[in-house]
Amino acid sequence: MSKQKTKASVGLMITLLLLAALPLLSLNMFLPSLGVMAQEFDVGYDAMALTISIYLLFTAVIQVISGPIADRFGRRPIVLIGLSVFILASIGCAQAESYRMFFIWRALQGGIATASVLSRAVVGDLFNPQKSASVLGYIAMGMSFAPIIGPSIGGLMSEIFGWRINFLIYCFCGLVLIALVFRNLPETGLDRDRSTKMVISSYITLSLSPLFWAYSLIMACGIAGFFVFVTGVPIVVSAVFGENESTVGLIIGSITCGFMVGSFLSGKLALKRGLDRMILYGRGLATVGLSISLILLLADLSHLAILIIGAICVGIGNGLTTPSASTAVMFVNREMTASASGLSGAIIVVLGAFATFLTGIAVQNYPTEIMLIVLMLAFAVTGLLIAIWAACQQKNGFQYPNKKI
Repeated sequence: MSKQKTKASVGLMITLLLLAALPLLSLNMFLPSLGVMAQEFDVGYDAMALTISIYLLFTAVIQVISGPIADRFGRRPIVLIGLSVFILASIGCAQAESYRMFFIWRALQGGIATASVLSRAVVGDLFNPQKSASVLGYIAMGMSFAPIIGPSIGGLMSEIFGWRINFLIYCFCGLVLIALVFRNLPETGLDRDRSTKMVISSYITLSLSPLFWAYSLIMACGIAGFFVFVTGVPIVVSAVFGENESTVGLIIGSITCGFMVGSFLSGKLALKRGLDRMILYGRGLATVGLSISLILLLADLSHLAILIIGAICVGIGNGLTTPSASTAVMFVNREMTASASGLSGAIIVVLGAFATFLTGIAVQNYPTEIMLIVLMLAFAVTGLLIAIWAACQQKNGFQYPNKKI
């Protein structure tokens, strides 16, 4: 019996990890093919880049909608519907003969957002806050391989078989996940007798919670720092240091590697340290690391290593922060874990899009490493100040509800 439980636990963890990783893979695996796709569809590169923006926008909408629906009707059916939409949309993208049709199908691929939202909600349903943060830390560490290996695999496959193969791979991944969901994912959201009216009322209450917004913005500020880096570093590194594209790719990977380390530490430490302490560790590390980088740059010690060290500190800080903040968001209102996960995810996407837009304007006019560090530091300091406020609220009497492990 013990072996059966262990096997079921491993199967559940693999399923949750893949549910969290596939949205990241669908975002970046086909990026190396954007130039080729622009030529085939006879559009500009900016038009192809717009398909990334519409995908992110649709994922934000899906995250807001899917959370309350999953709180009303359960996790499994909503995950399965989202995966089904993703599979159909992937087939549509692979067969698209015009930019307009590809644009529409690419937007519908955002249905995969239900996977990441509800994988977090399932963890929150099953475990107490500290255990949830630990589990989410290990999941985050595993899923961070997707943005590292995705573009490399996508680029290689495109060179051999053409860009459409990436979307057929997405389809295959979706089918595999549907099978895994049927086999391994328990229904954890039907232990409540809740009407649609009650769900909407609770959602409004959640949206009015200062602590919900605090933890959501903490995560959003951390991810915004990531978006600032990956958006601005290609321009800055080329303009200041004259490095080529392959070097830029390695530099971008540094912040993801930092995230993997931070997520691993979250898995190890969250059970002992608690949520707010882990959040403060992460925001503090990002702020201190970027501050040191800025001081060195202002002292005319310009070197690529200084930029990389700052990025690694941001990555580790995000890995320390995100699992605990994600858990804290869900436990602000114990009856609305999926809604909280979805709405916070949408907030992260929106602030990330704003950070990308802001960075594009800033580094276009001032393509320096100082500008990049200043933008990242602004988001890091904002996240730290909010984290300090949230920790003070905890000391003033707010307690997470208990849940069995």
